[in-house]
Amino acid sequence: MIKFFRKIRYNLINQNKTTQYVKYAIGEILLVVIGILIALQINTWNEKNKERIKEREILGDLVENLELNIKILEDNIKELKLYDKSSEYVLASLYDKRPFNDSIKVHFHLARVPKIAMNLSYSGYEGYKNIGFYIITNKVLKNEILSLFETVYPNTLASFEPVNADFPEFDNHVVQNFIFTNGSLDPIDYQSLFTDHYYISWIRAYKEGRKEVINMEADLLLKTERVLDLVNNELNTSISGS
Repeated sequence: MIKFFRKIRYNLINQNKTTQYVKYAIGEILLVVIGILIALQINTWNEKNKERIKEREILGDLVENLELNIKILEDNIKELKLYDKSSEYVLASLYDKRPFNDSIKVHFHLARVPKIAMNLSYSGYEGYKNIGFYIITNKVLKNEILSLFETVYPNTLASFEPVNADFPEFDNHVVQNFIFTNGSLDPIDYQSLFTDHYYISWIRAYKEGRKEVINMEADLLLKTERVLDLVNNELNTSISGS
């Protein structure tokens, strides 16, 4: 092809057809420019296609991340409610002065558990950050993801601190009045607990604090599920449009 163009140029120069040569030269330049533009367009399309593939991968990782957090929150809420039932059982037993039975030992132990160490997963989000926030083209979705991981999660977890704080004074009181054996608390003097208002007040306080944690985690669960739905919708749209 190059030899063919050279032959045309050579013939035009030899025949002194200057005007035609200029037109030909301009045409050849235009062909080169058009070729370059097409190549650039193809390269741009390839790059965008690679980015869309990477975007779907990131969306998939975020789905796994959010699903894991939902499981963590659901398990936490279930466990906290279990502790709450133990608190109710202990308080009812002491208020009503019920006779002692061995089954209450486990409830004495669970009733004094104020919190569960909750570690939400950030793995998919960290991968998203490392790639770059630009990779998700849906701005609304991008803002929702950023808000959940950068604001909602940290603020909610921070608000757990005063509710879940350890209280050494109460722990010392428990140590003085119970014997810990195999995941249960055996009271040294069960009947004295009927009038142990300090102990009863703390169990009641733990119960109320636990309810607050359950409500916060339930709200966090709804917000996580909402963002998961948005990510899944975007992922499905991306796949169907590809």
